Amino acid sequence: MIKDKKILNYFLYATGEIVLVVIGILIALSINNSNELKKIRDTEKVYLKEIKSDLVQDTLFLSQIINDHKWRIAQLMSQDSTIDLIFEEIIGELPKVEGVSELEYIFFTDRKFRPKIGTYNSMISEGKSNIISNRKLFNSMQNIYELEVQNIIAIGEDVLNRSIALTNKYAYEIKYSDFGSPITITDKRILADIYISSRQLNYYTRQSVLLKKHITELIELIDIEYQSL
Repeated sequence: MIKDKKILNYFLYATGEIVLVVIGILIALSINNSNELKKIRDTEKVYLKEIKSDLVQDTLFLSQIINDHKWRIAQLMSQDSTIDLIFEEIIGELPKVEGVSELEYIFFTDRKFRPKIGTYNSMISEGKSNIISNRKLFNSMQNIYELEVQNIIAIGEDVLNRSIALTNKYAYEIKYSDFGSPITITDKRILADIYISSRQLNYYTRQSVLLKKHITELIELIDIEYQSL
């Protein structure tokens, strides 16, 4: 009887020791998991902060592009009163211009959107896209960077290529023709190209305004997410 009691006590003691060890392991794992989660969230905050910084710079650059292109649209319209400002409800009022002093100024442009995408690309290339815990927010980032931004880049390339092509096409007129000052164009070939350029530039400006709006909305979402971490 006494022997059985000793065995029972030993069994209870051993069981208690095992339970304590298991509890200790679970506590250690919990602390470790908590520390790891904190590291992940801290890294996420770094990415969010840097991506926000890039996006803010993009909005500033887009503002410059929009203003420059609105000025160019106004210059094109100064040569042809039949040109309409399409997407006016999005682009807004154009600046007042006195005309253009040189034919080259109508066609020449080197202002195109060059986004700051280093942080986002680094996150993707390193396989860390899952570090953004809010997947809806990440999907919004992905849509901006991989769809809307790429669309603007492509349109900008088309505008620049057309600018170069027209500058070459009218090289003789640019160098030798006298259109007065400010210039008045009556050549129907040039007016036709001005019309097409105005439509293209209208579209580019509209897309730039919309992209800036969507980026601004994304920045606001990033701020909310950052504060919640």
